[in-house]
Amino acid sequence: MKTGAGAGDEIPDTPDAANVLLLAPVDREQSDTLCLDALSRSPPAETRVLAVTYGYSPAEFIEAWADHVGEAPAAGGVVAVGESESEFADGTWRARFVKNPGDLTGIGIQLSELLSDLAAGAGPNEEVVVCFDAVSSLLQYADLQRSFRFLHVVTGRVRNADSTCYYHLDPDAHDEQTMATLDSLFDSTVESNSDGWTVSR
Repeated sequence: MKTGAGAGDEIPDTPDAANVLLLAPVDREQSDTLCLDALSRSPPAETRVLAVTYGYSPAEFIEAWADHVGEAPAAGGVVAVGESESEFADGTWRARFVKNPGDLTGIGIQLSELLSDLAAGAGPNEEVVVCFDAVSSLLQYADLQRSFRFLHVVTGRVRNADSTCYYHLDPDAHDEQTMATLDSLFDSTVESNSDGWTVSR
């Protein structure tokens, strides 16, 4: 998992938004950095992070976090989609595996369990931040209707956990109907452009 230059300036604040849609091209290197930037907006020691990744092992994600952020979070979790279960031991991080990317039920269960655990263990000065990287990958394995129902459940659980989740979507990879349908799920939409980021709502 590589890290590199992001999509421009720092992701802007979206006050009171529990679920934030990040619209940016899915360039693999940029996508990696985008998720790491979203998860590390607050001091790591005060942040409990959860990443849902497609095609990366937990060890690869944790290595990328260390390279990009340089400090371990208060606690962390990775749901590795498309990865076979393997031995994993890390005092800070917990890992879950979903071998079949089309198993939305399995992804939802693993995500919900880790999110609940992270939220339950959060101290008064800690926040829980999630990155779903990426919705475009989700749509490769499930049609729009299934993906919408899945994300509707996830966004509700994020709100109930008093956390914030950033969902990366490539606007160039999907038609207008798909974009309009999914956009309705989120509290705020932030789009990458040549000048950095634009908050549309």
